[in-house]
Amino acid sequence: MTARIYTSLAAVMALLAALVGLRILWTDTPATARNGALQIGIQDDRLADPTVAPAGRIGLIDGLGAKLVRVDLRWDFVAKSRPAKATDPADPAYDWSHYDAVVAAARARKIRLLFTFWGTPTWAIDGTVKRPATILPRQVRPARAADVGAFATAAAKRYRPRGVRLWEGWNEPNIGLFLYPQIERRTAGSGFVVASTKTYAAIQKAVYRGIKSVDRGASVAGLVTAPAGDQFPATAGKGSVTRIPPRDFLRALNAKALRPPMDAVSHHPYPNRPPKDAINPNASYIDLYSLKQLTDTIDAGYLRGKPVWVTEFGIATQQTPEYPYFRSRTLQAEYLTDAVRRVRANPRVRVFIWYLLQDHTGWKSGLLEQDSATRKLSAKAFEKAVRGR
Repeated sequence: MTARIYTSLAAVMALLAALVGLRILWTDTPATARNGALQIGIQDDRLADPTVAPAGRIGLIDGLGAKLVRVDLRWDFVAKSRPAKATDPADPAYDWSHYDAVVAAARARKIRLLFTFWGTPTWAIDGTVKRPATILPRQVRPARAADVGAFATAAAKRYRPRGVRLWEGWNEPNIGLFLYPQIERRTAGSGFVVASTKTYAAIQKAVYRGIKSVDRGASVAGLVTAPAGDQFPATAGKGSVTRIPPRDFLRALNAKALRPPMDAVSHHPYPNRPPKDAINPNASYIDLYSLKQLTDTIDAGYLRGKPVWVTEFGIATQQTPEYPYFRSRTLQAEYLTDAVRRVRANPRVRVFIWYLLQDHTGWKSGLLEQDSATRKLSAKAFEKAVRGR
């Protein structure tokens, strides 16, 4: 009898130990891998600025209740010269000091980070690309996707031990603002062909391999598309920087020669209309209210069933050249509440990032006013959303 009691106690203790170990593992697992719960966060563009001290910015985010923040990890900021050993974060060409401070500030507040790669260093751009004066080097595609992959490997080596396990391969690769060129003239004959999908597939493959070689359990999202698109090839050669519609971009990635791996599919479904359930099946602009069009396209290809990350969504309170759609501060708060209700009801959506924390000259969808930390009405709506109310 005594031996049986000891055996039972030993079994119970072993079970408890296993549960404790599971809990430790669980808390170190990417947020999107945990039971499908929606993770709500904020993006703050100022956190990518090396001249801005991150602790105060992270404090503002924490004050709104967010426990997830999306930050642009600018390759061109960290690697201003070519590293000799690009997969080694200790290579002297790398300057991680600003991002180290961002990570430290986030860890101090127990806030998770989602890092998004983009920004081609001058030394890494494809020299064959003829760019207009309006296109900066950071927008031009890299000559070698392997260089991006090596940088991603170095970043994962540096920040995996500090708790960073959420990543995106490249920001908005379907528009020239972040990846140029989108189209190119045919090498033979006349006309144009889409070039950005092939470029992006190579980048995403390299980034995915690099991060997974360091952290097999990391979550690496892909696609990361802007919502807008042009009717290619109608716009080709018209002097505009063509944008590839997100569903067309996604369909092109389904080609057997491309098919970049990703653990989740990211999209930026900014609206240009009030909340609405009616869907235009022929629309090239995919906003939050037509997200089913995107998930249907996902499920028609090699990424079938993948979760969706909404990593930029916002409603501006003032018109800007890049995002002319805007509403009053009252409607911004109402639309935010409506958006969270929609994504909570959608089991495919695992991440929802409000863009952005504070207004700046080029964008006015902040929860805070531009020239101060004064809160808009939407700040209170966001706090309630984080709390699930």
